[in-house]
Amino acid sequence: MDKPLHDLDWTLLRSFLAVADHGSYSAAGRALRLSQPTVGRHIELLEEATGLHLFDRAQRGMNLTLVGERLLPSVRAMHAAANQAQLIAAGAED
Repeated sequence: MDKPLHDLDWTLLRSFLAVADHGSYSAAGRALRLSQPTVGRHIELLEEATGLHLFDRAQRGMNLTLVGERLLPSVRAMHAAANQAQLIAAGAED
C-alpha cells in the first residue's frame, strides 16, 4: 500500500532538493554525504510514493520535469522551515 502523501519521508525530499540543486545523483550524494545509489533510490521511492515523474536523465545529469519544477518551491520552503526550527531549537538549549 502506498504511503499517504502527508507521510512523505523528509529524507526523500532532501534528496530531491539536492538533485535539483546539484544536477546529478553523484553531486547530490556528495552534498548530502550519501552514496549515488542511495540518492537514486530516494528519488525512485519519492516518485513511487507520489506517482510523479520528477526528473529526466540528460546527457549532463538530471533535469527537473515540469511537475518537479512545480514541486521545488514547496520543498525549498520546507527546507527553510526545517533549518529555522533547528536554529530555534539550538537557541532554546542555551
